[in-house]
Amino acid sequence: MAAKKKTDELARWDDYGFATYGQLKLMTDVVQAKNKFALVEATMAWVDTVDFHVASIVHPFKDTEDVTKDTHKHTVDNMNLGAWYAGRHVQLGCEFLDFRENLWLHTGSIIGGLLLLREMYESVGIVNPRFHDFDHPDQKTRTAKAYGATTPGTKRVISVINLGNHWGGSNLSTLKKAVATVVEPMLGITDQLSYEAITGCLQKGSSSCGIWCLVVLELLLFGANPENWGDYWSDSMYDVVGYLRMRYLHKVISLERRLSVTFDNVE
Repeated sequence: MAAKKKTDELARWDDYGFATYGQLKLMTDVVQAKNKFALVEATMAWVDTVDFHVASIVHPFKDTEDVTKDTHKHTVDNMNLGAWYAGRHVQLGCEFLDFRENLWLHTGSIIGGLLLLREMYESVGIVNPRFHDFDHPDQKTRTAKAYGATTPGTKRVISVINLGNHWGGSNLSTLKKAVATVVEPMLGITDQLSYEAITGCLQKGSSSCGIWCLVVLELLLFGANPENWGDYWSDSMYDVVGYLRMRYLHKVISLERRLSVTFDNVE
């Protein structure tokens, strides 16, 4: 009705009767709210099940090891489930609940993680991962720089690309093509990049690719590189996936309260 600009008409069902546009919209809002509240309850129940050994956690991920489960649940219970903004760009808080259990991360969850890393580390820009969804070069470029990748003073640029049903930080052929055709021209560094694969962190299972992409990016921002990877990484991290998910959820939710960045050069 709204799409056809006929909000003054009535909807009718034989076994229900008539309903105005306003009534239909209210019913939709109520159903969506109930679904979101159910996700909150599921997330808090999951927090209670997360177990981990503190000794298995390496820096820089130890910063929430002392956060109690009650605090984690309080953060979730009081989060904004609706829209919040990074500059002019809307994020949906309910998507961040994908960090729980073994769920695949929506693009919104990944962007939340990237925004978090941008706030935690200096001189970091973000290439919007949604650029890979478009076909037209101009649209790709506009989307790619939406989170300030070309802002003056940026020294390190991060992103993650969705490869169909998989978040990829390791498929070099796809990444090279995307970077060469969109990111390099956007940043003015055509044919100046070299590529190195990090093999010290491998996905185990089929559902936490997004988490491991964020983990690898954060380790690189923290100081790791392919040569010194063993000084930063420990295989014990495979045993604390639940903790890592809970950490990113907690910190991304908290990000809204302090995010005050207005991105420049955004179209």
